Amino acid sequence: MNDFFLQAFLVIDAILVAPFRWFANAQAGFVCGMAVLAIACALLGRACAAGVARVHRTKRERQDAEIRRHQDLSFSALAAKDRETYLAANHLAQEAYGNSMALAAGRAAALIWPALLVLAWAGWRFADAPLPLVGESAGPAVFFLPLYIAALWGLARVTRALRPAGDARAGSDPTHFPPAPK
Repeated sequence: MNDFFLQAFLVIDAILVAPFRWFANAQAGFVCGMAVLAIACALLGRACAAGVARVHRTKRERQDAEIRRHQDLSFSALAAKDRETYLAANHLAQEAYGNSMALAAGRAAALIWPALLVLAWAGWRFADAPLPLVGESAGPAVFFLPLYIAALWGLARVTRALRPAGDARAGSDPTHFPPAPK
């Protein structure tokens, strides 16, 4: 069993290190490798986040409807000056909002797990190796994180540009809730 994990690790290591060897110049190869891994992590992270969002869609819609219902009830109680009902409905709305935020945290975790694994691998692979421009004073994260953030930003821009003009998600305010079903 240990031999299987060692072989799997060696295969993954060979795949991850391949972009670093595309250039004869070590500095160019390092920057290219980090850029390729950043783009790959952004793509895999977005795909995983989309998968988690799809799996959680019905639960998220249910939570959003519950938030709206309790929020409307709390506003009605506030207008009627019924403090007890307002506080109870507001507490339930806050609880539902917390549940909704937990679902959002799951999507965020799905987005960043590939980057965390690559950072761990790069920290191991380039341990004690002098890096371009920073030498031994910093690790691979100095290069990877800005590239990863830029890749996520660029991927979001491309995704938004490719989305059909009539898509309801295009340009929508994430805090806006559609009217509650009757």
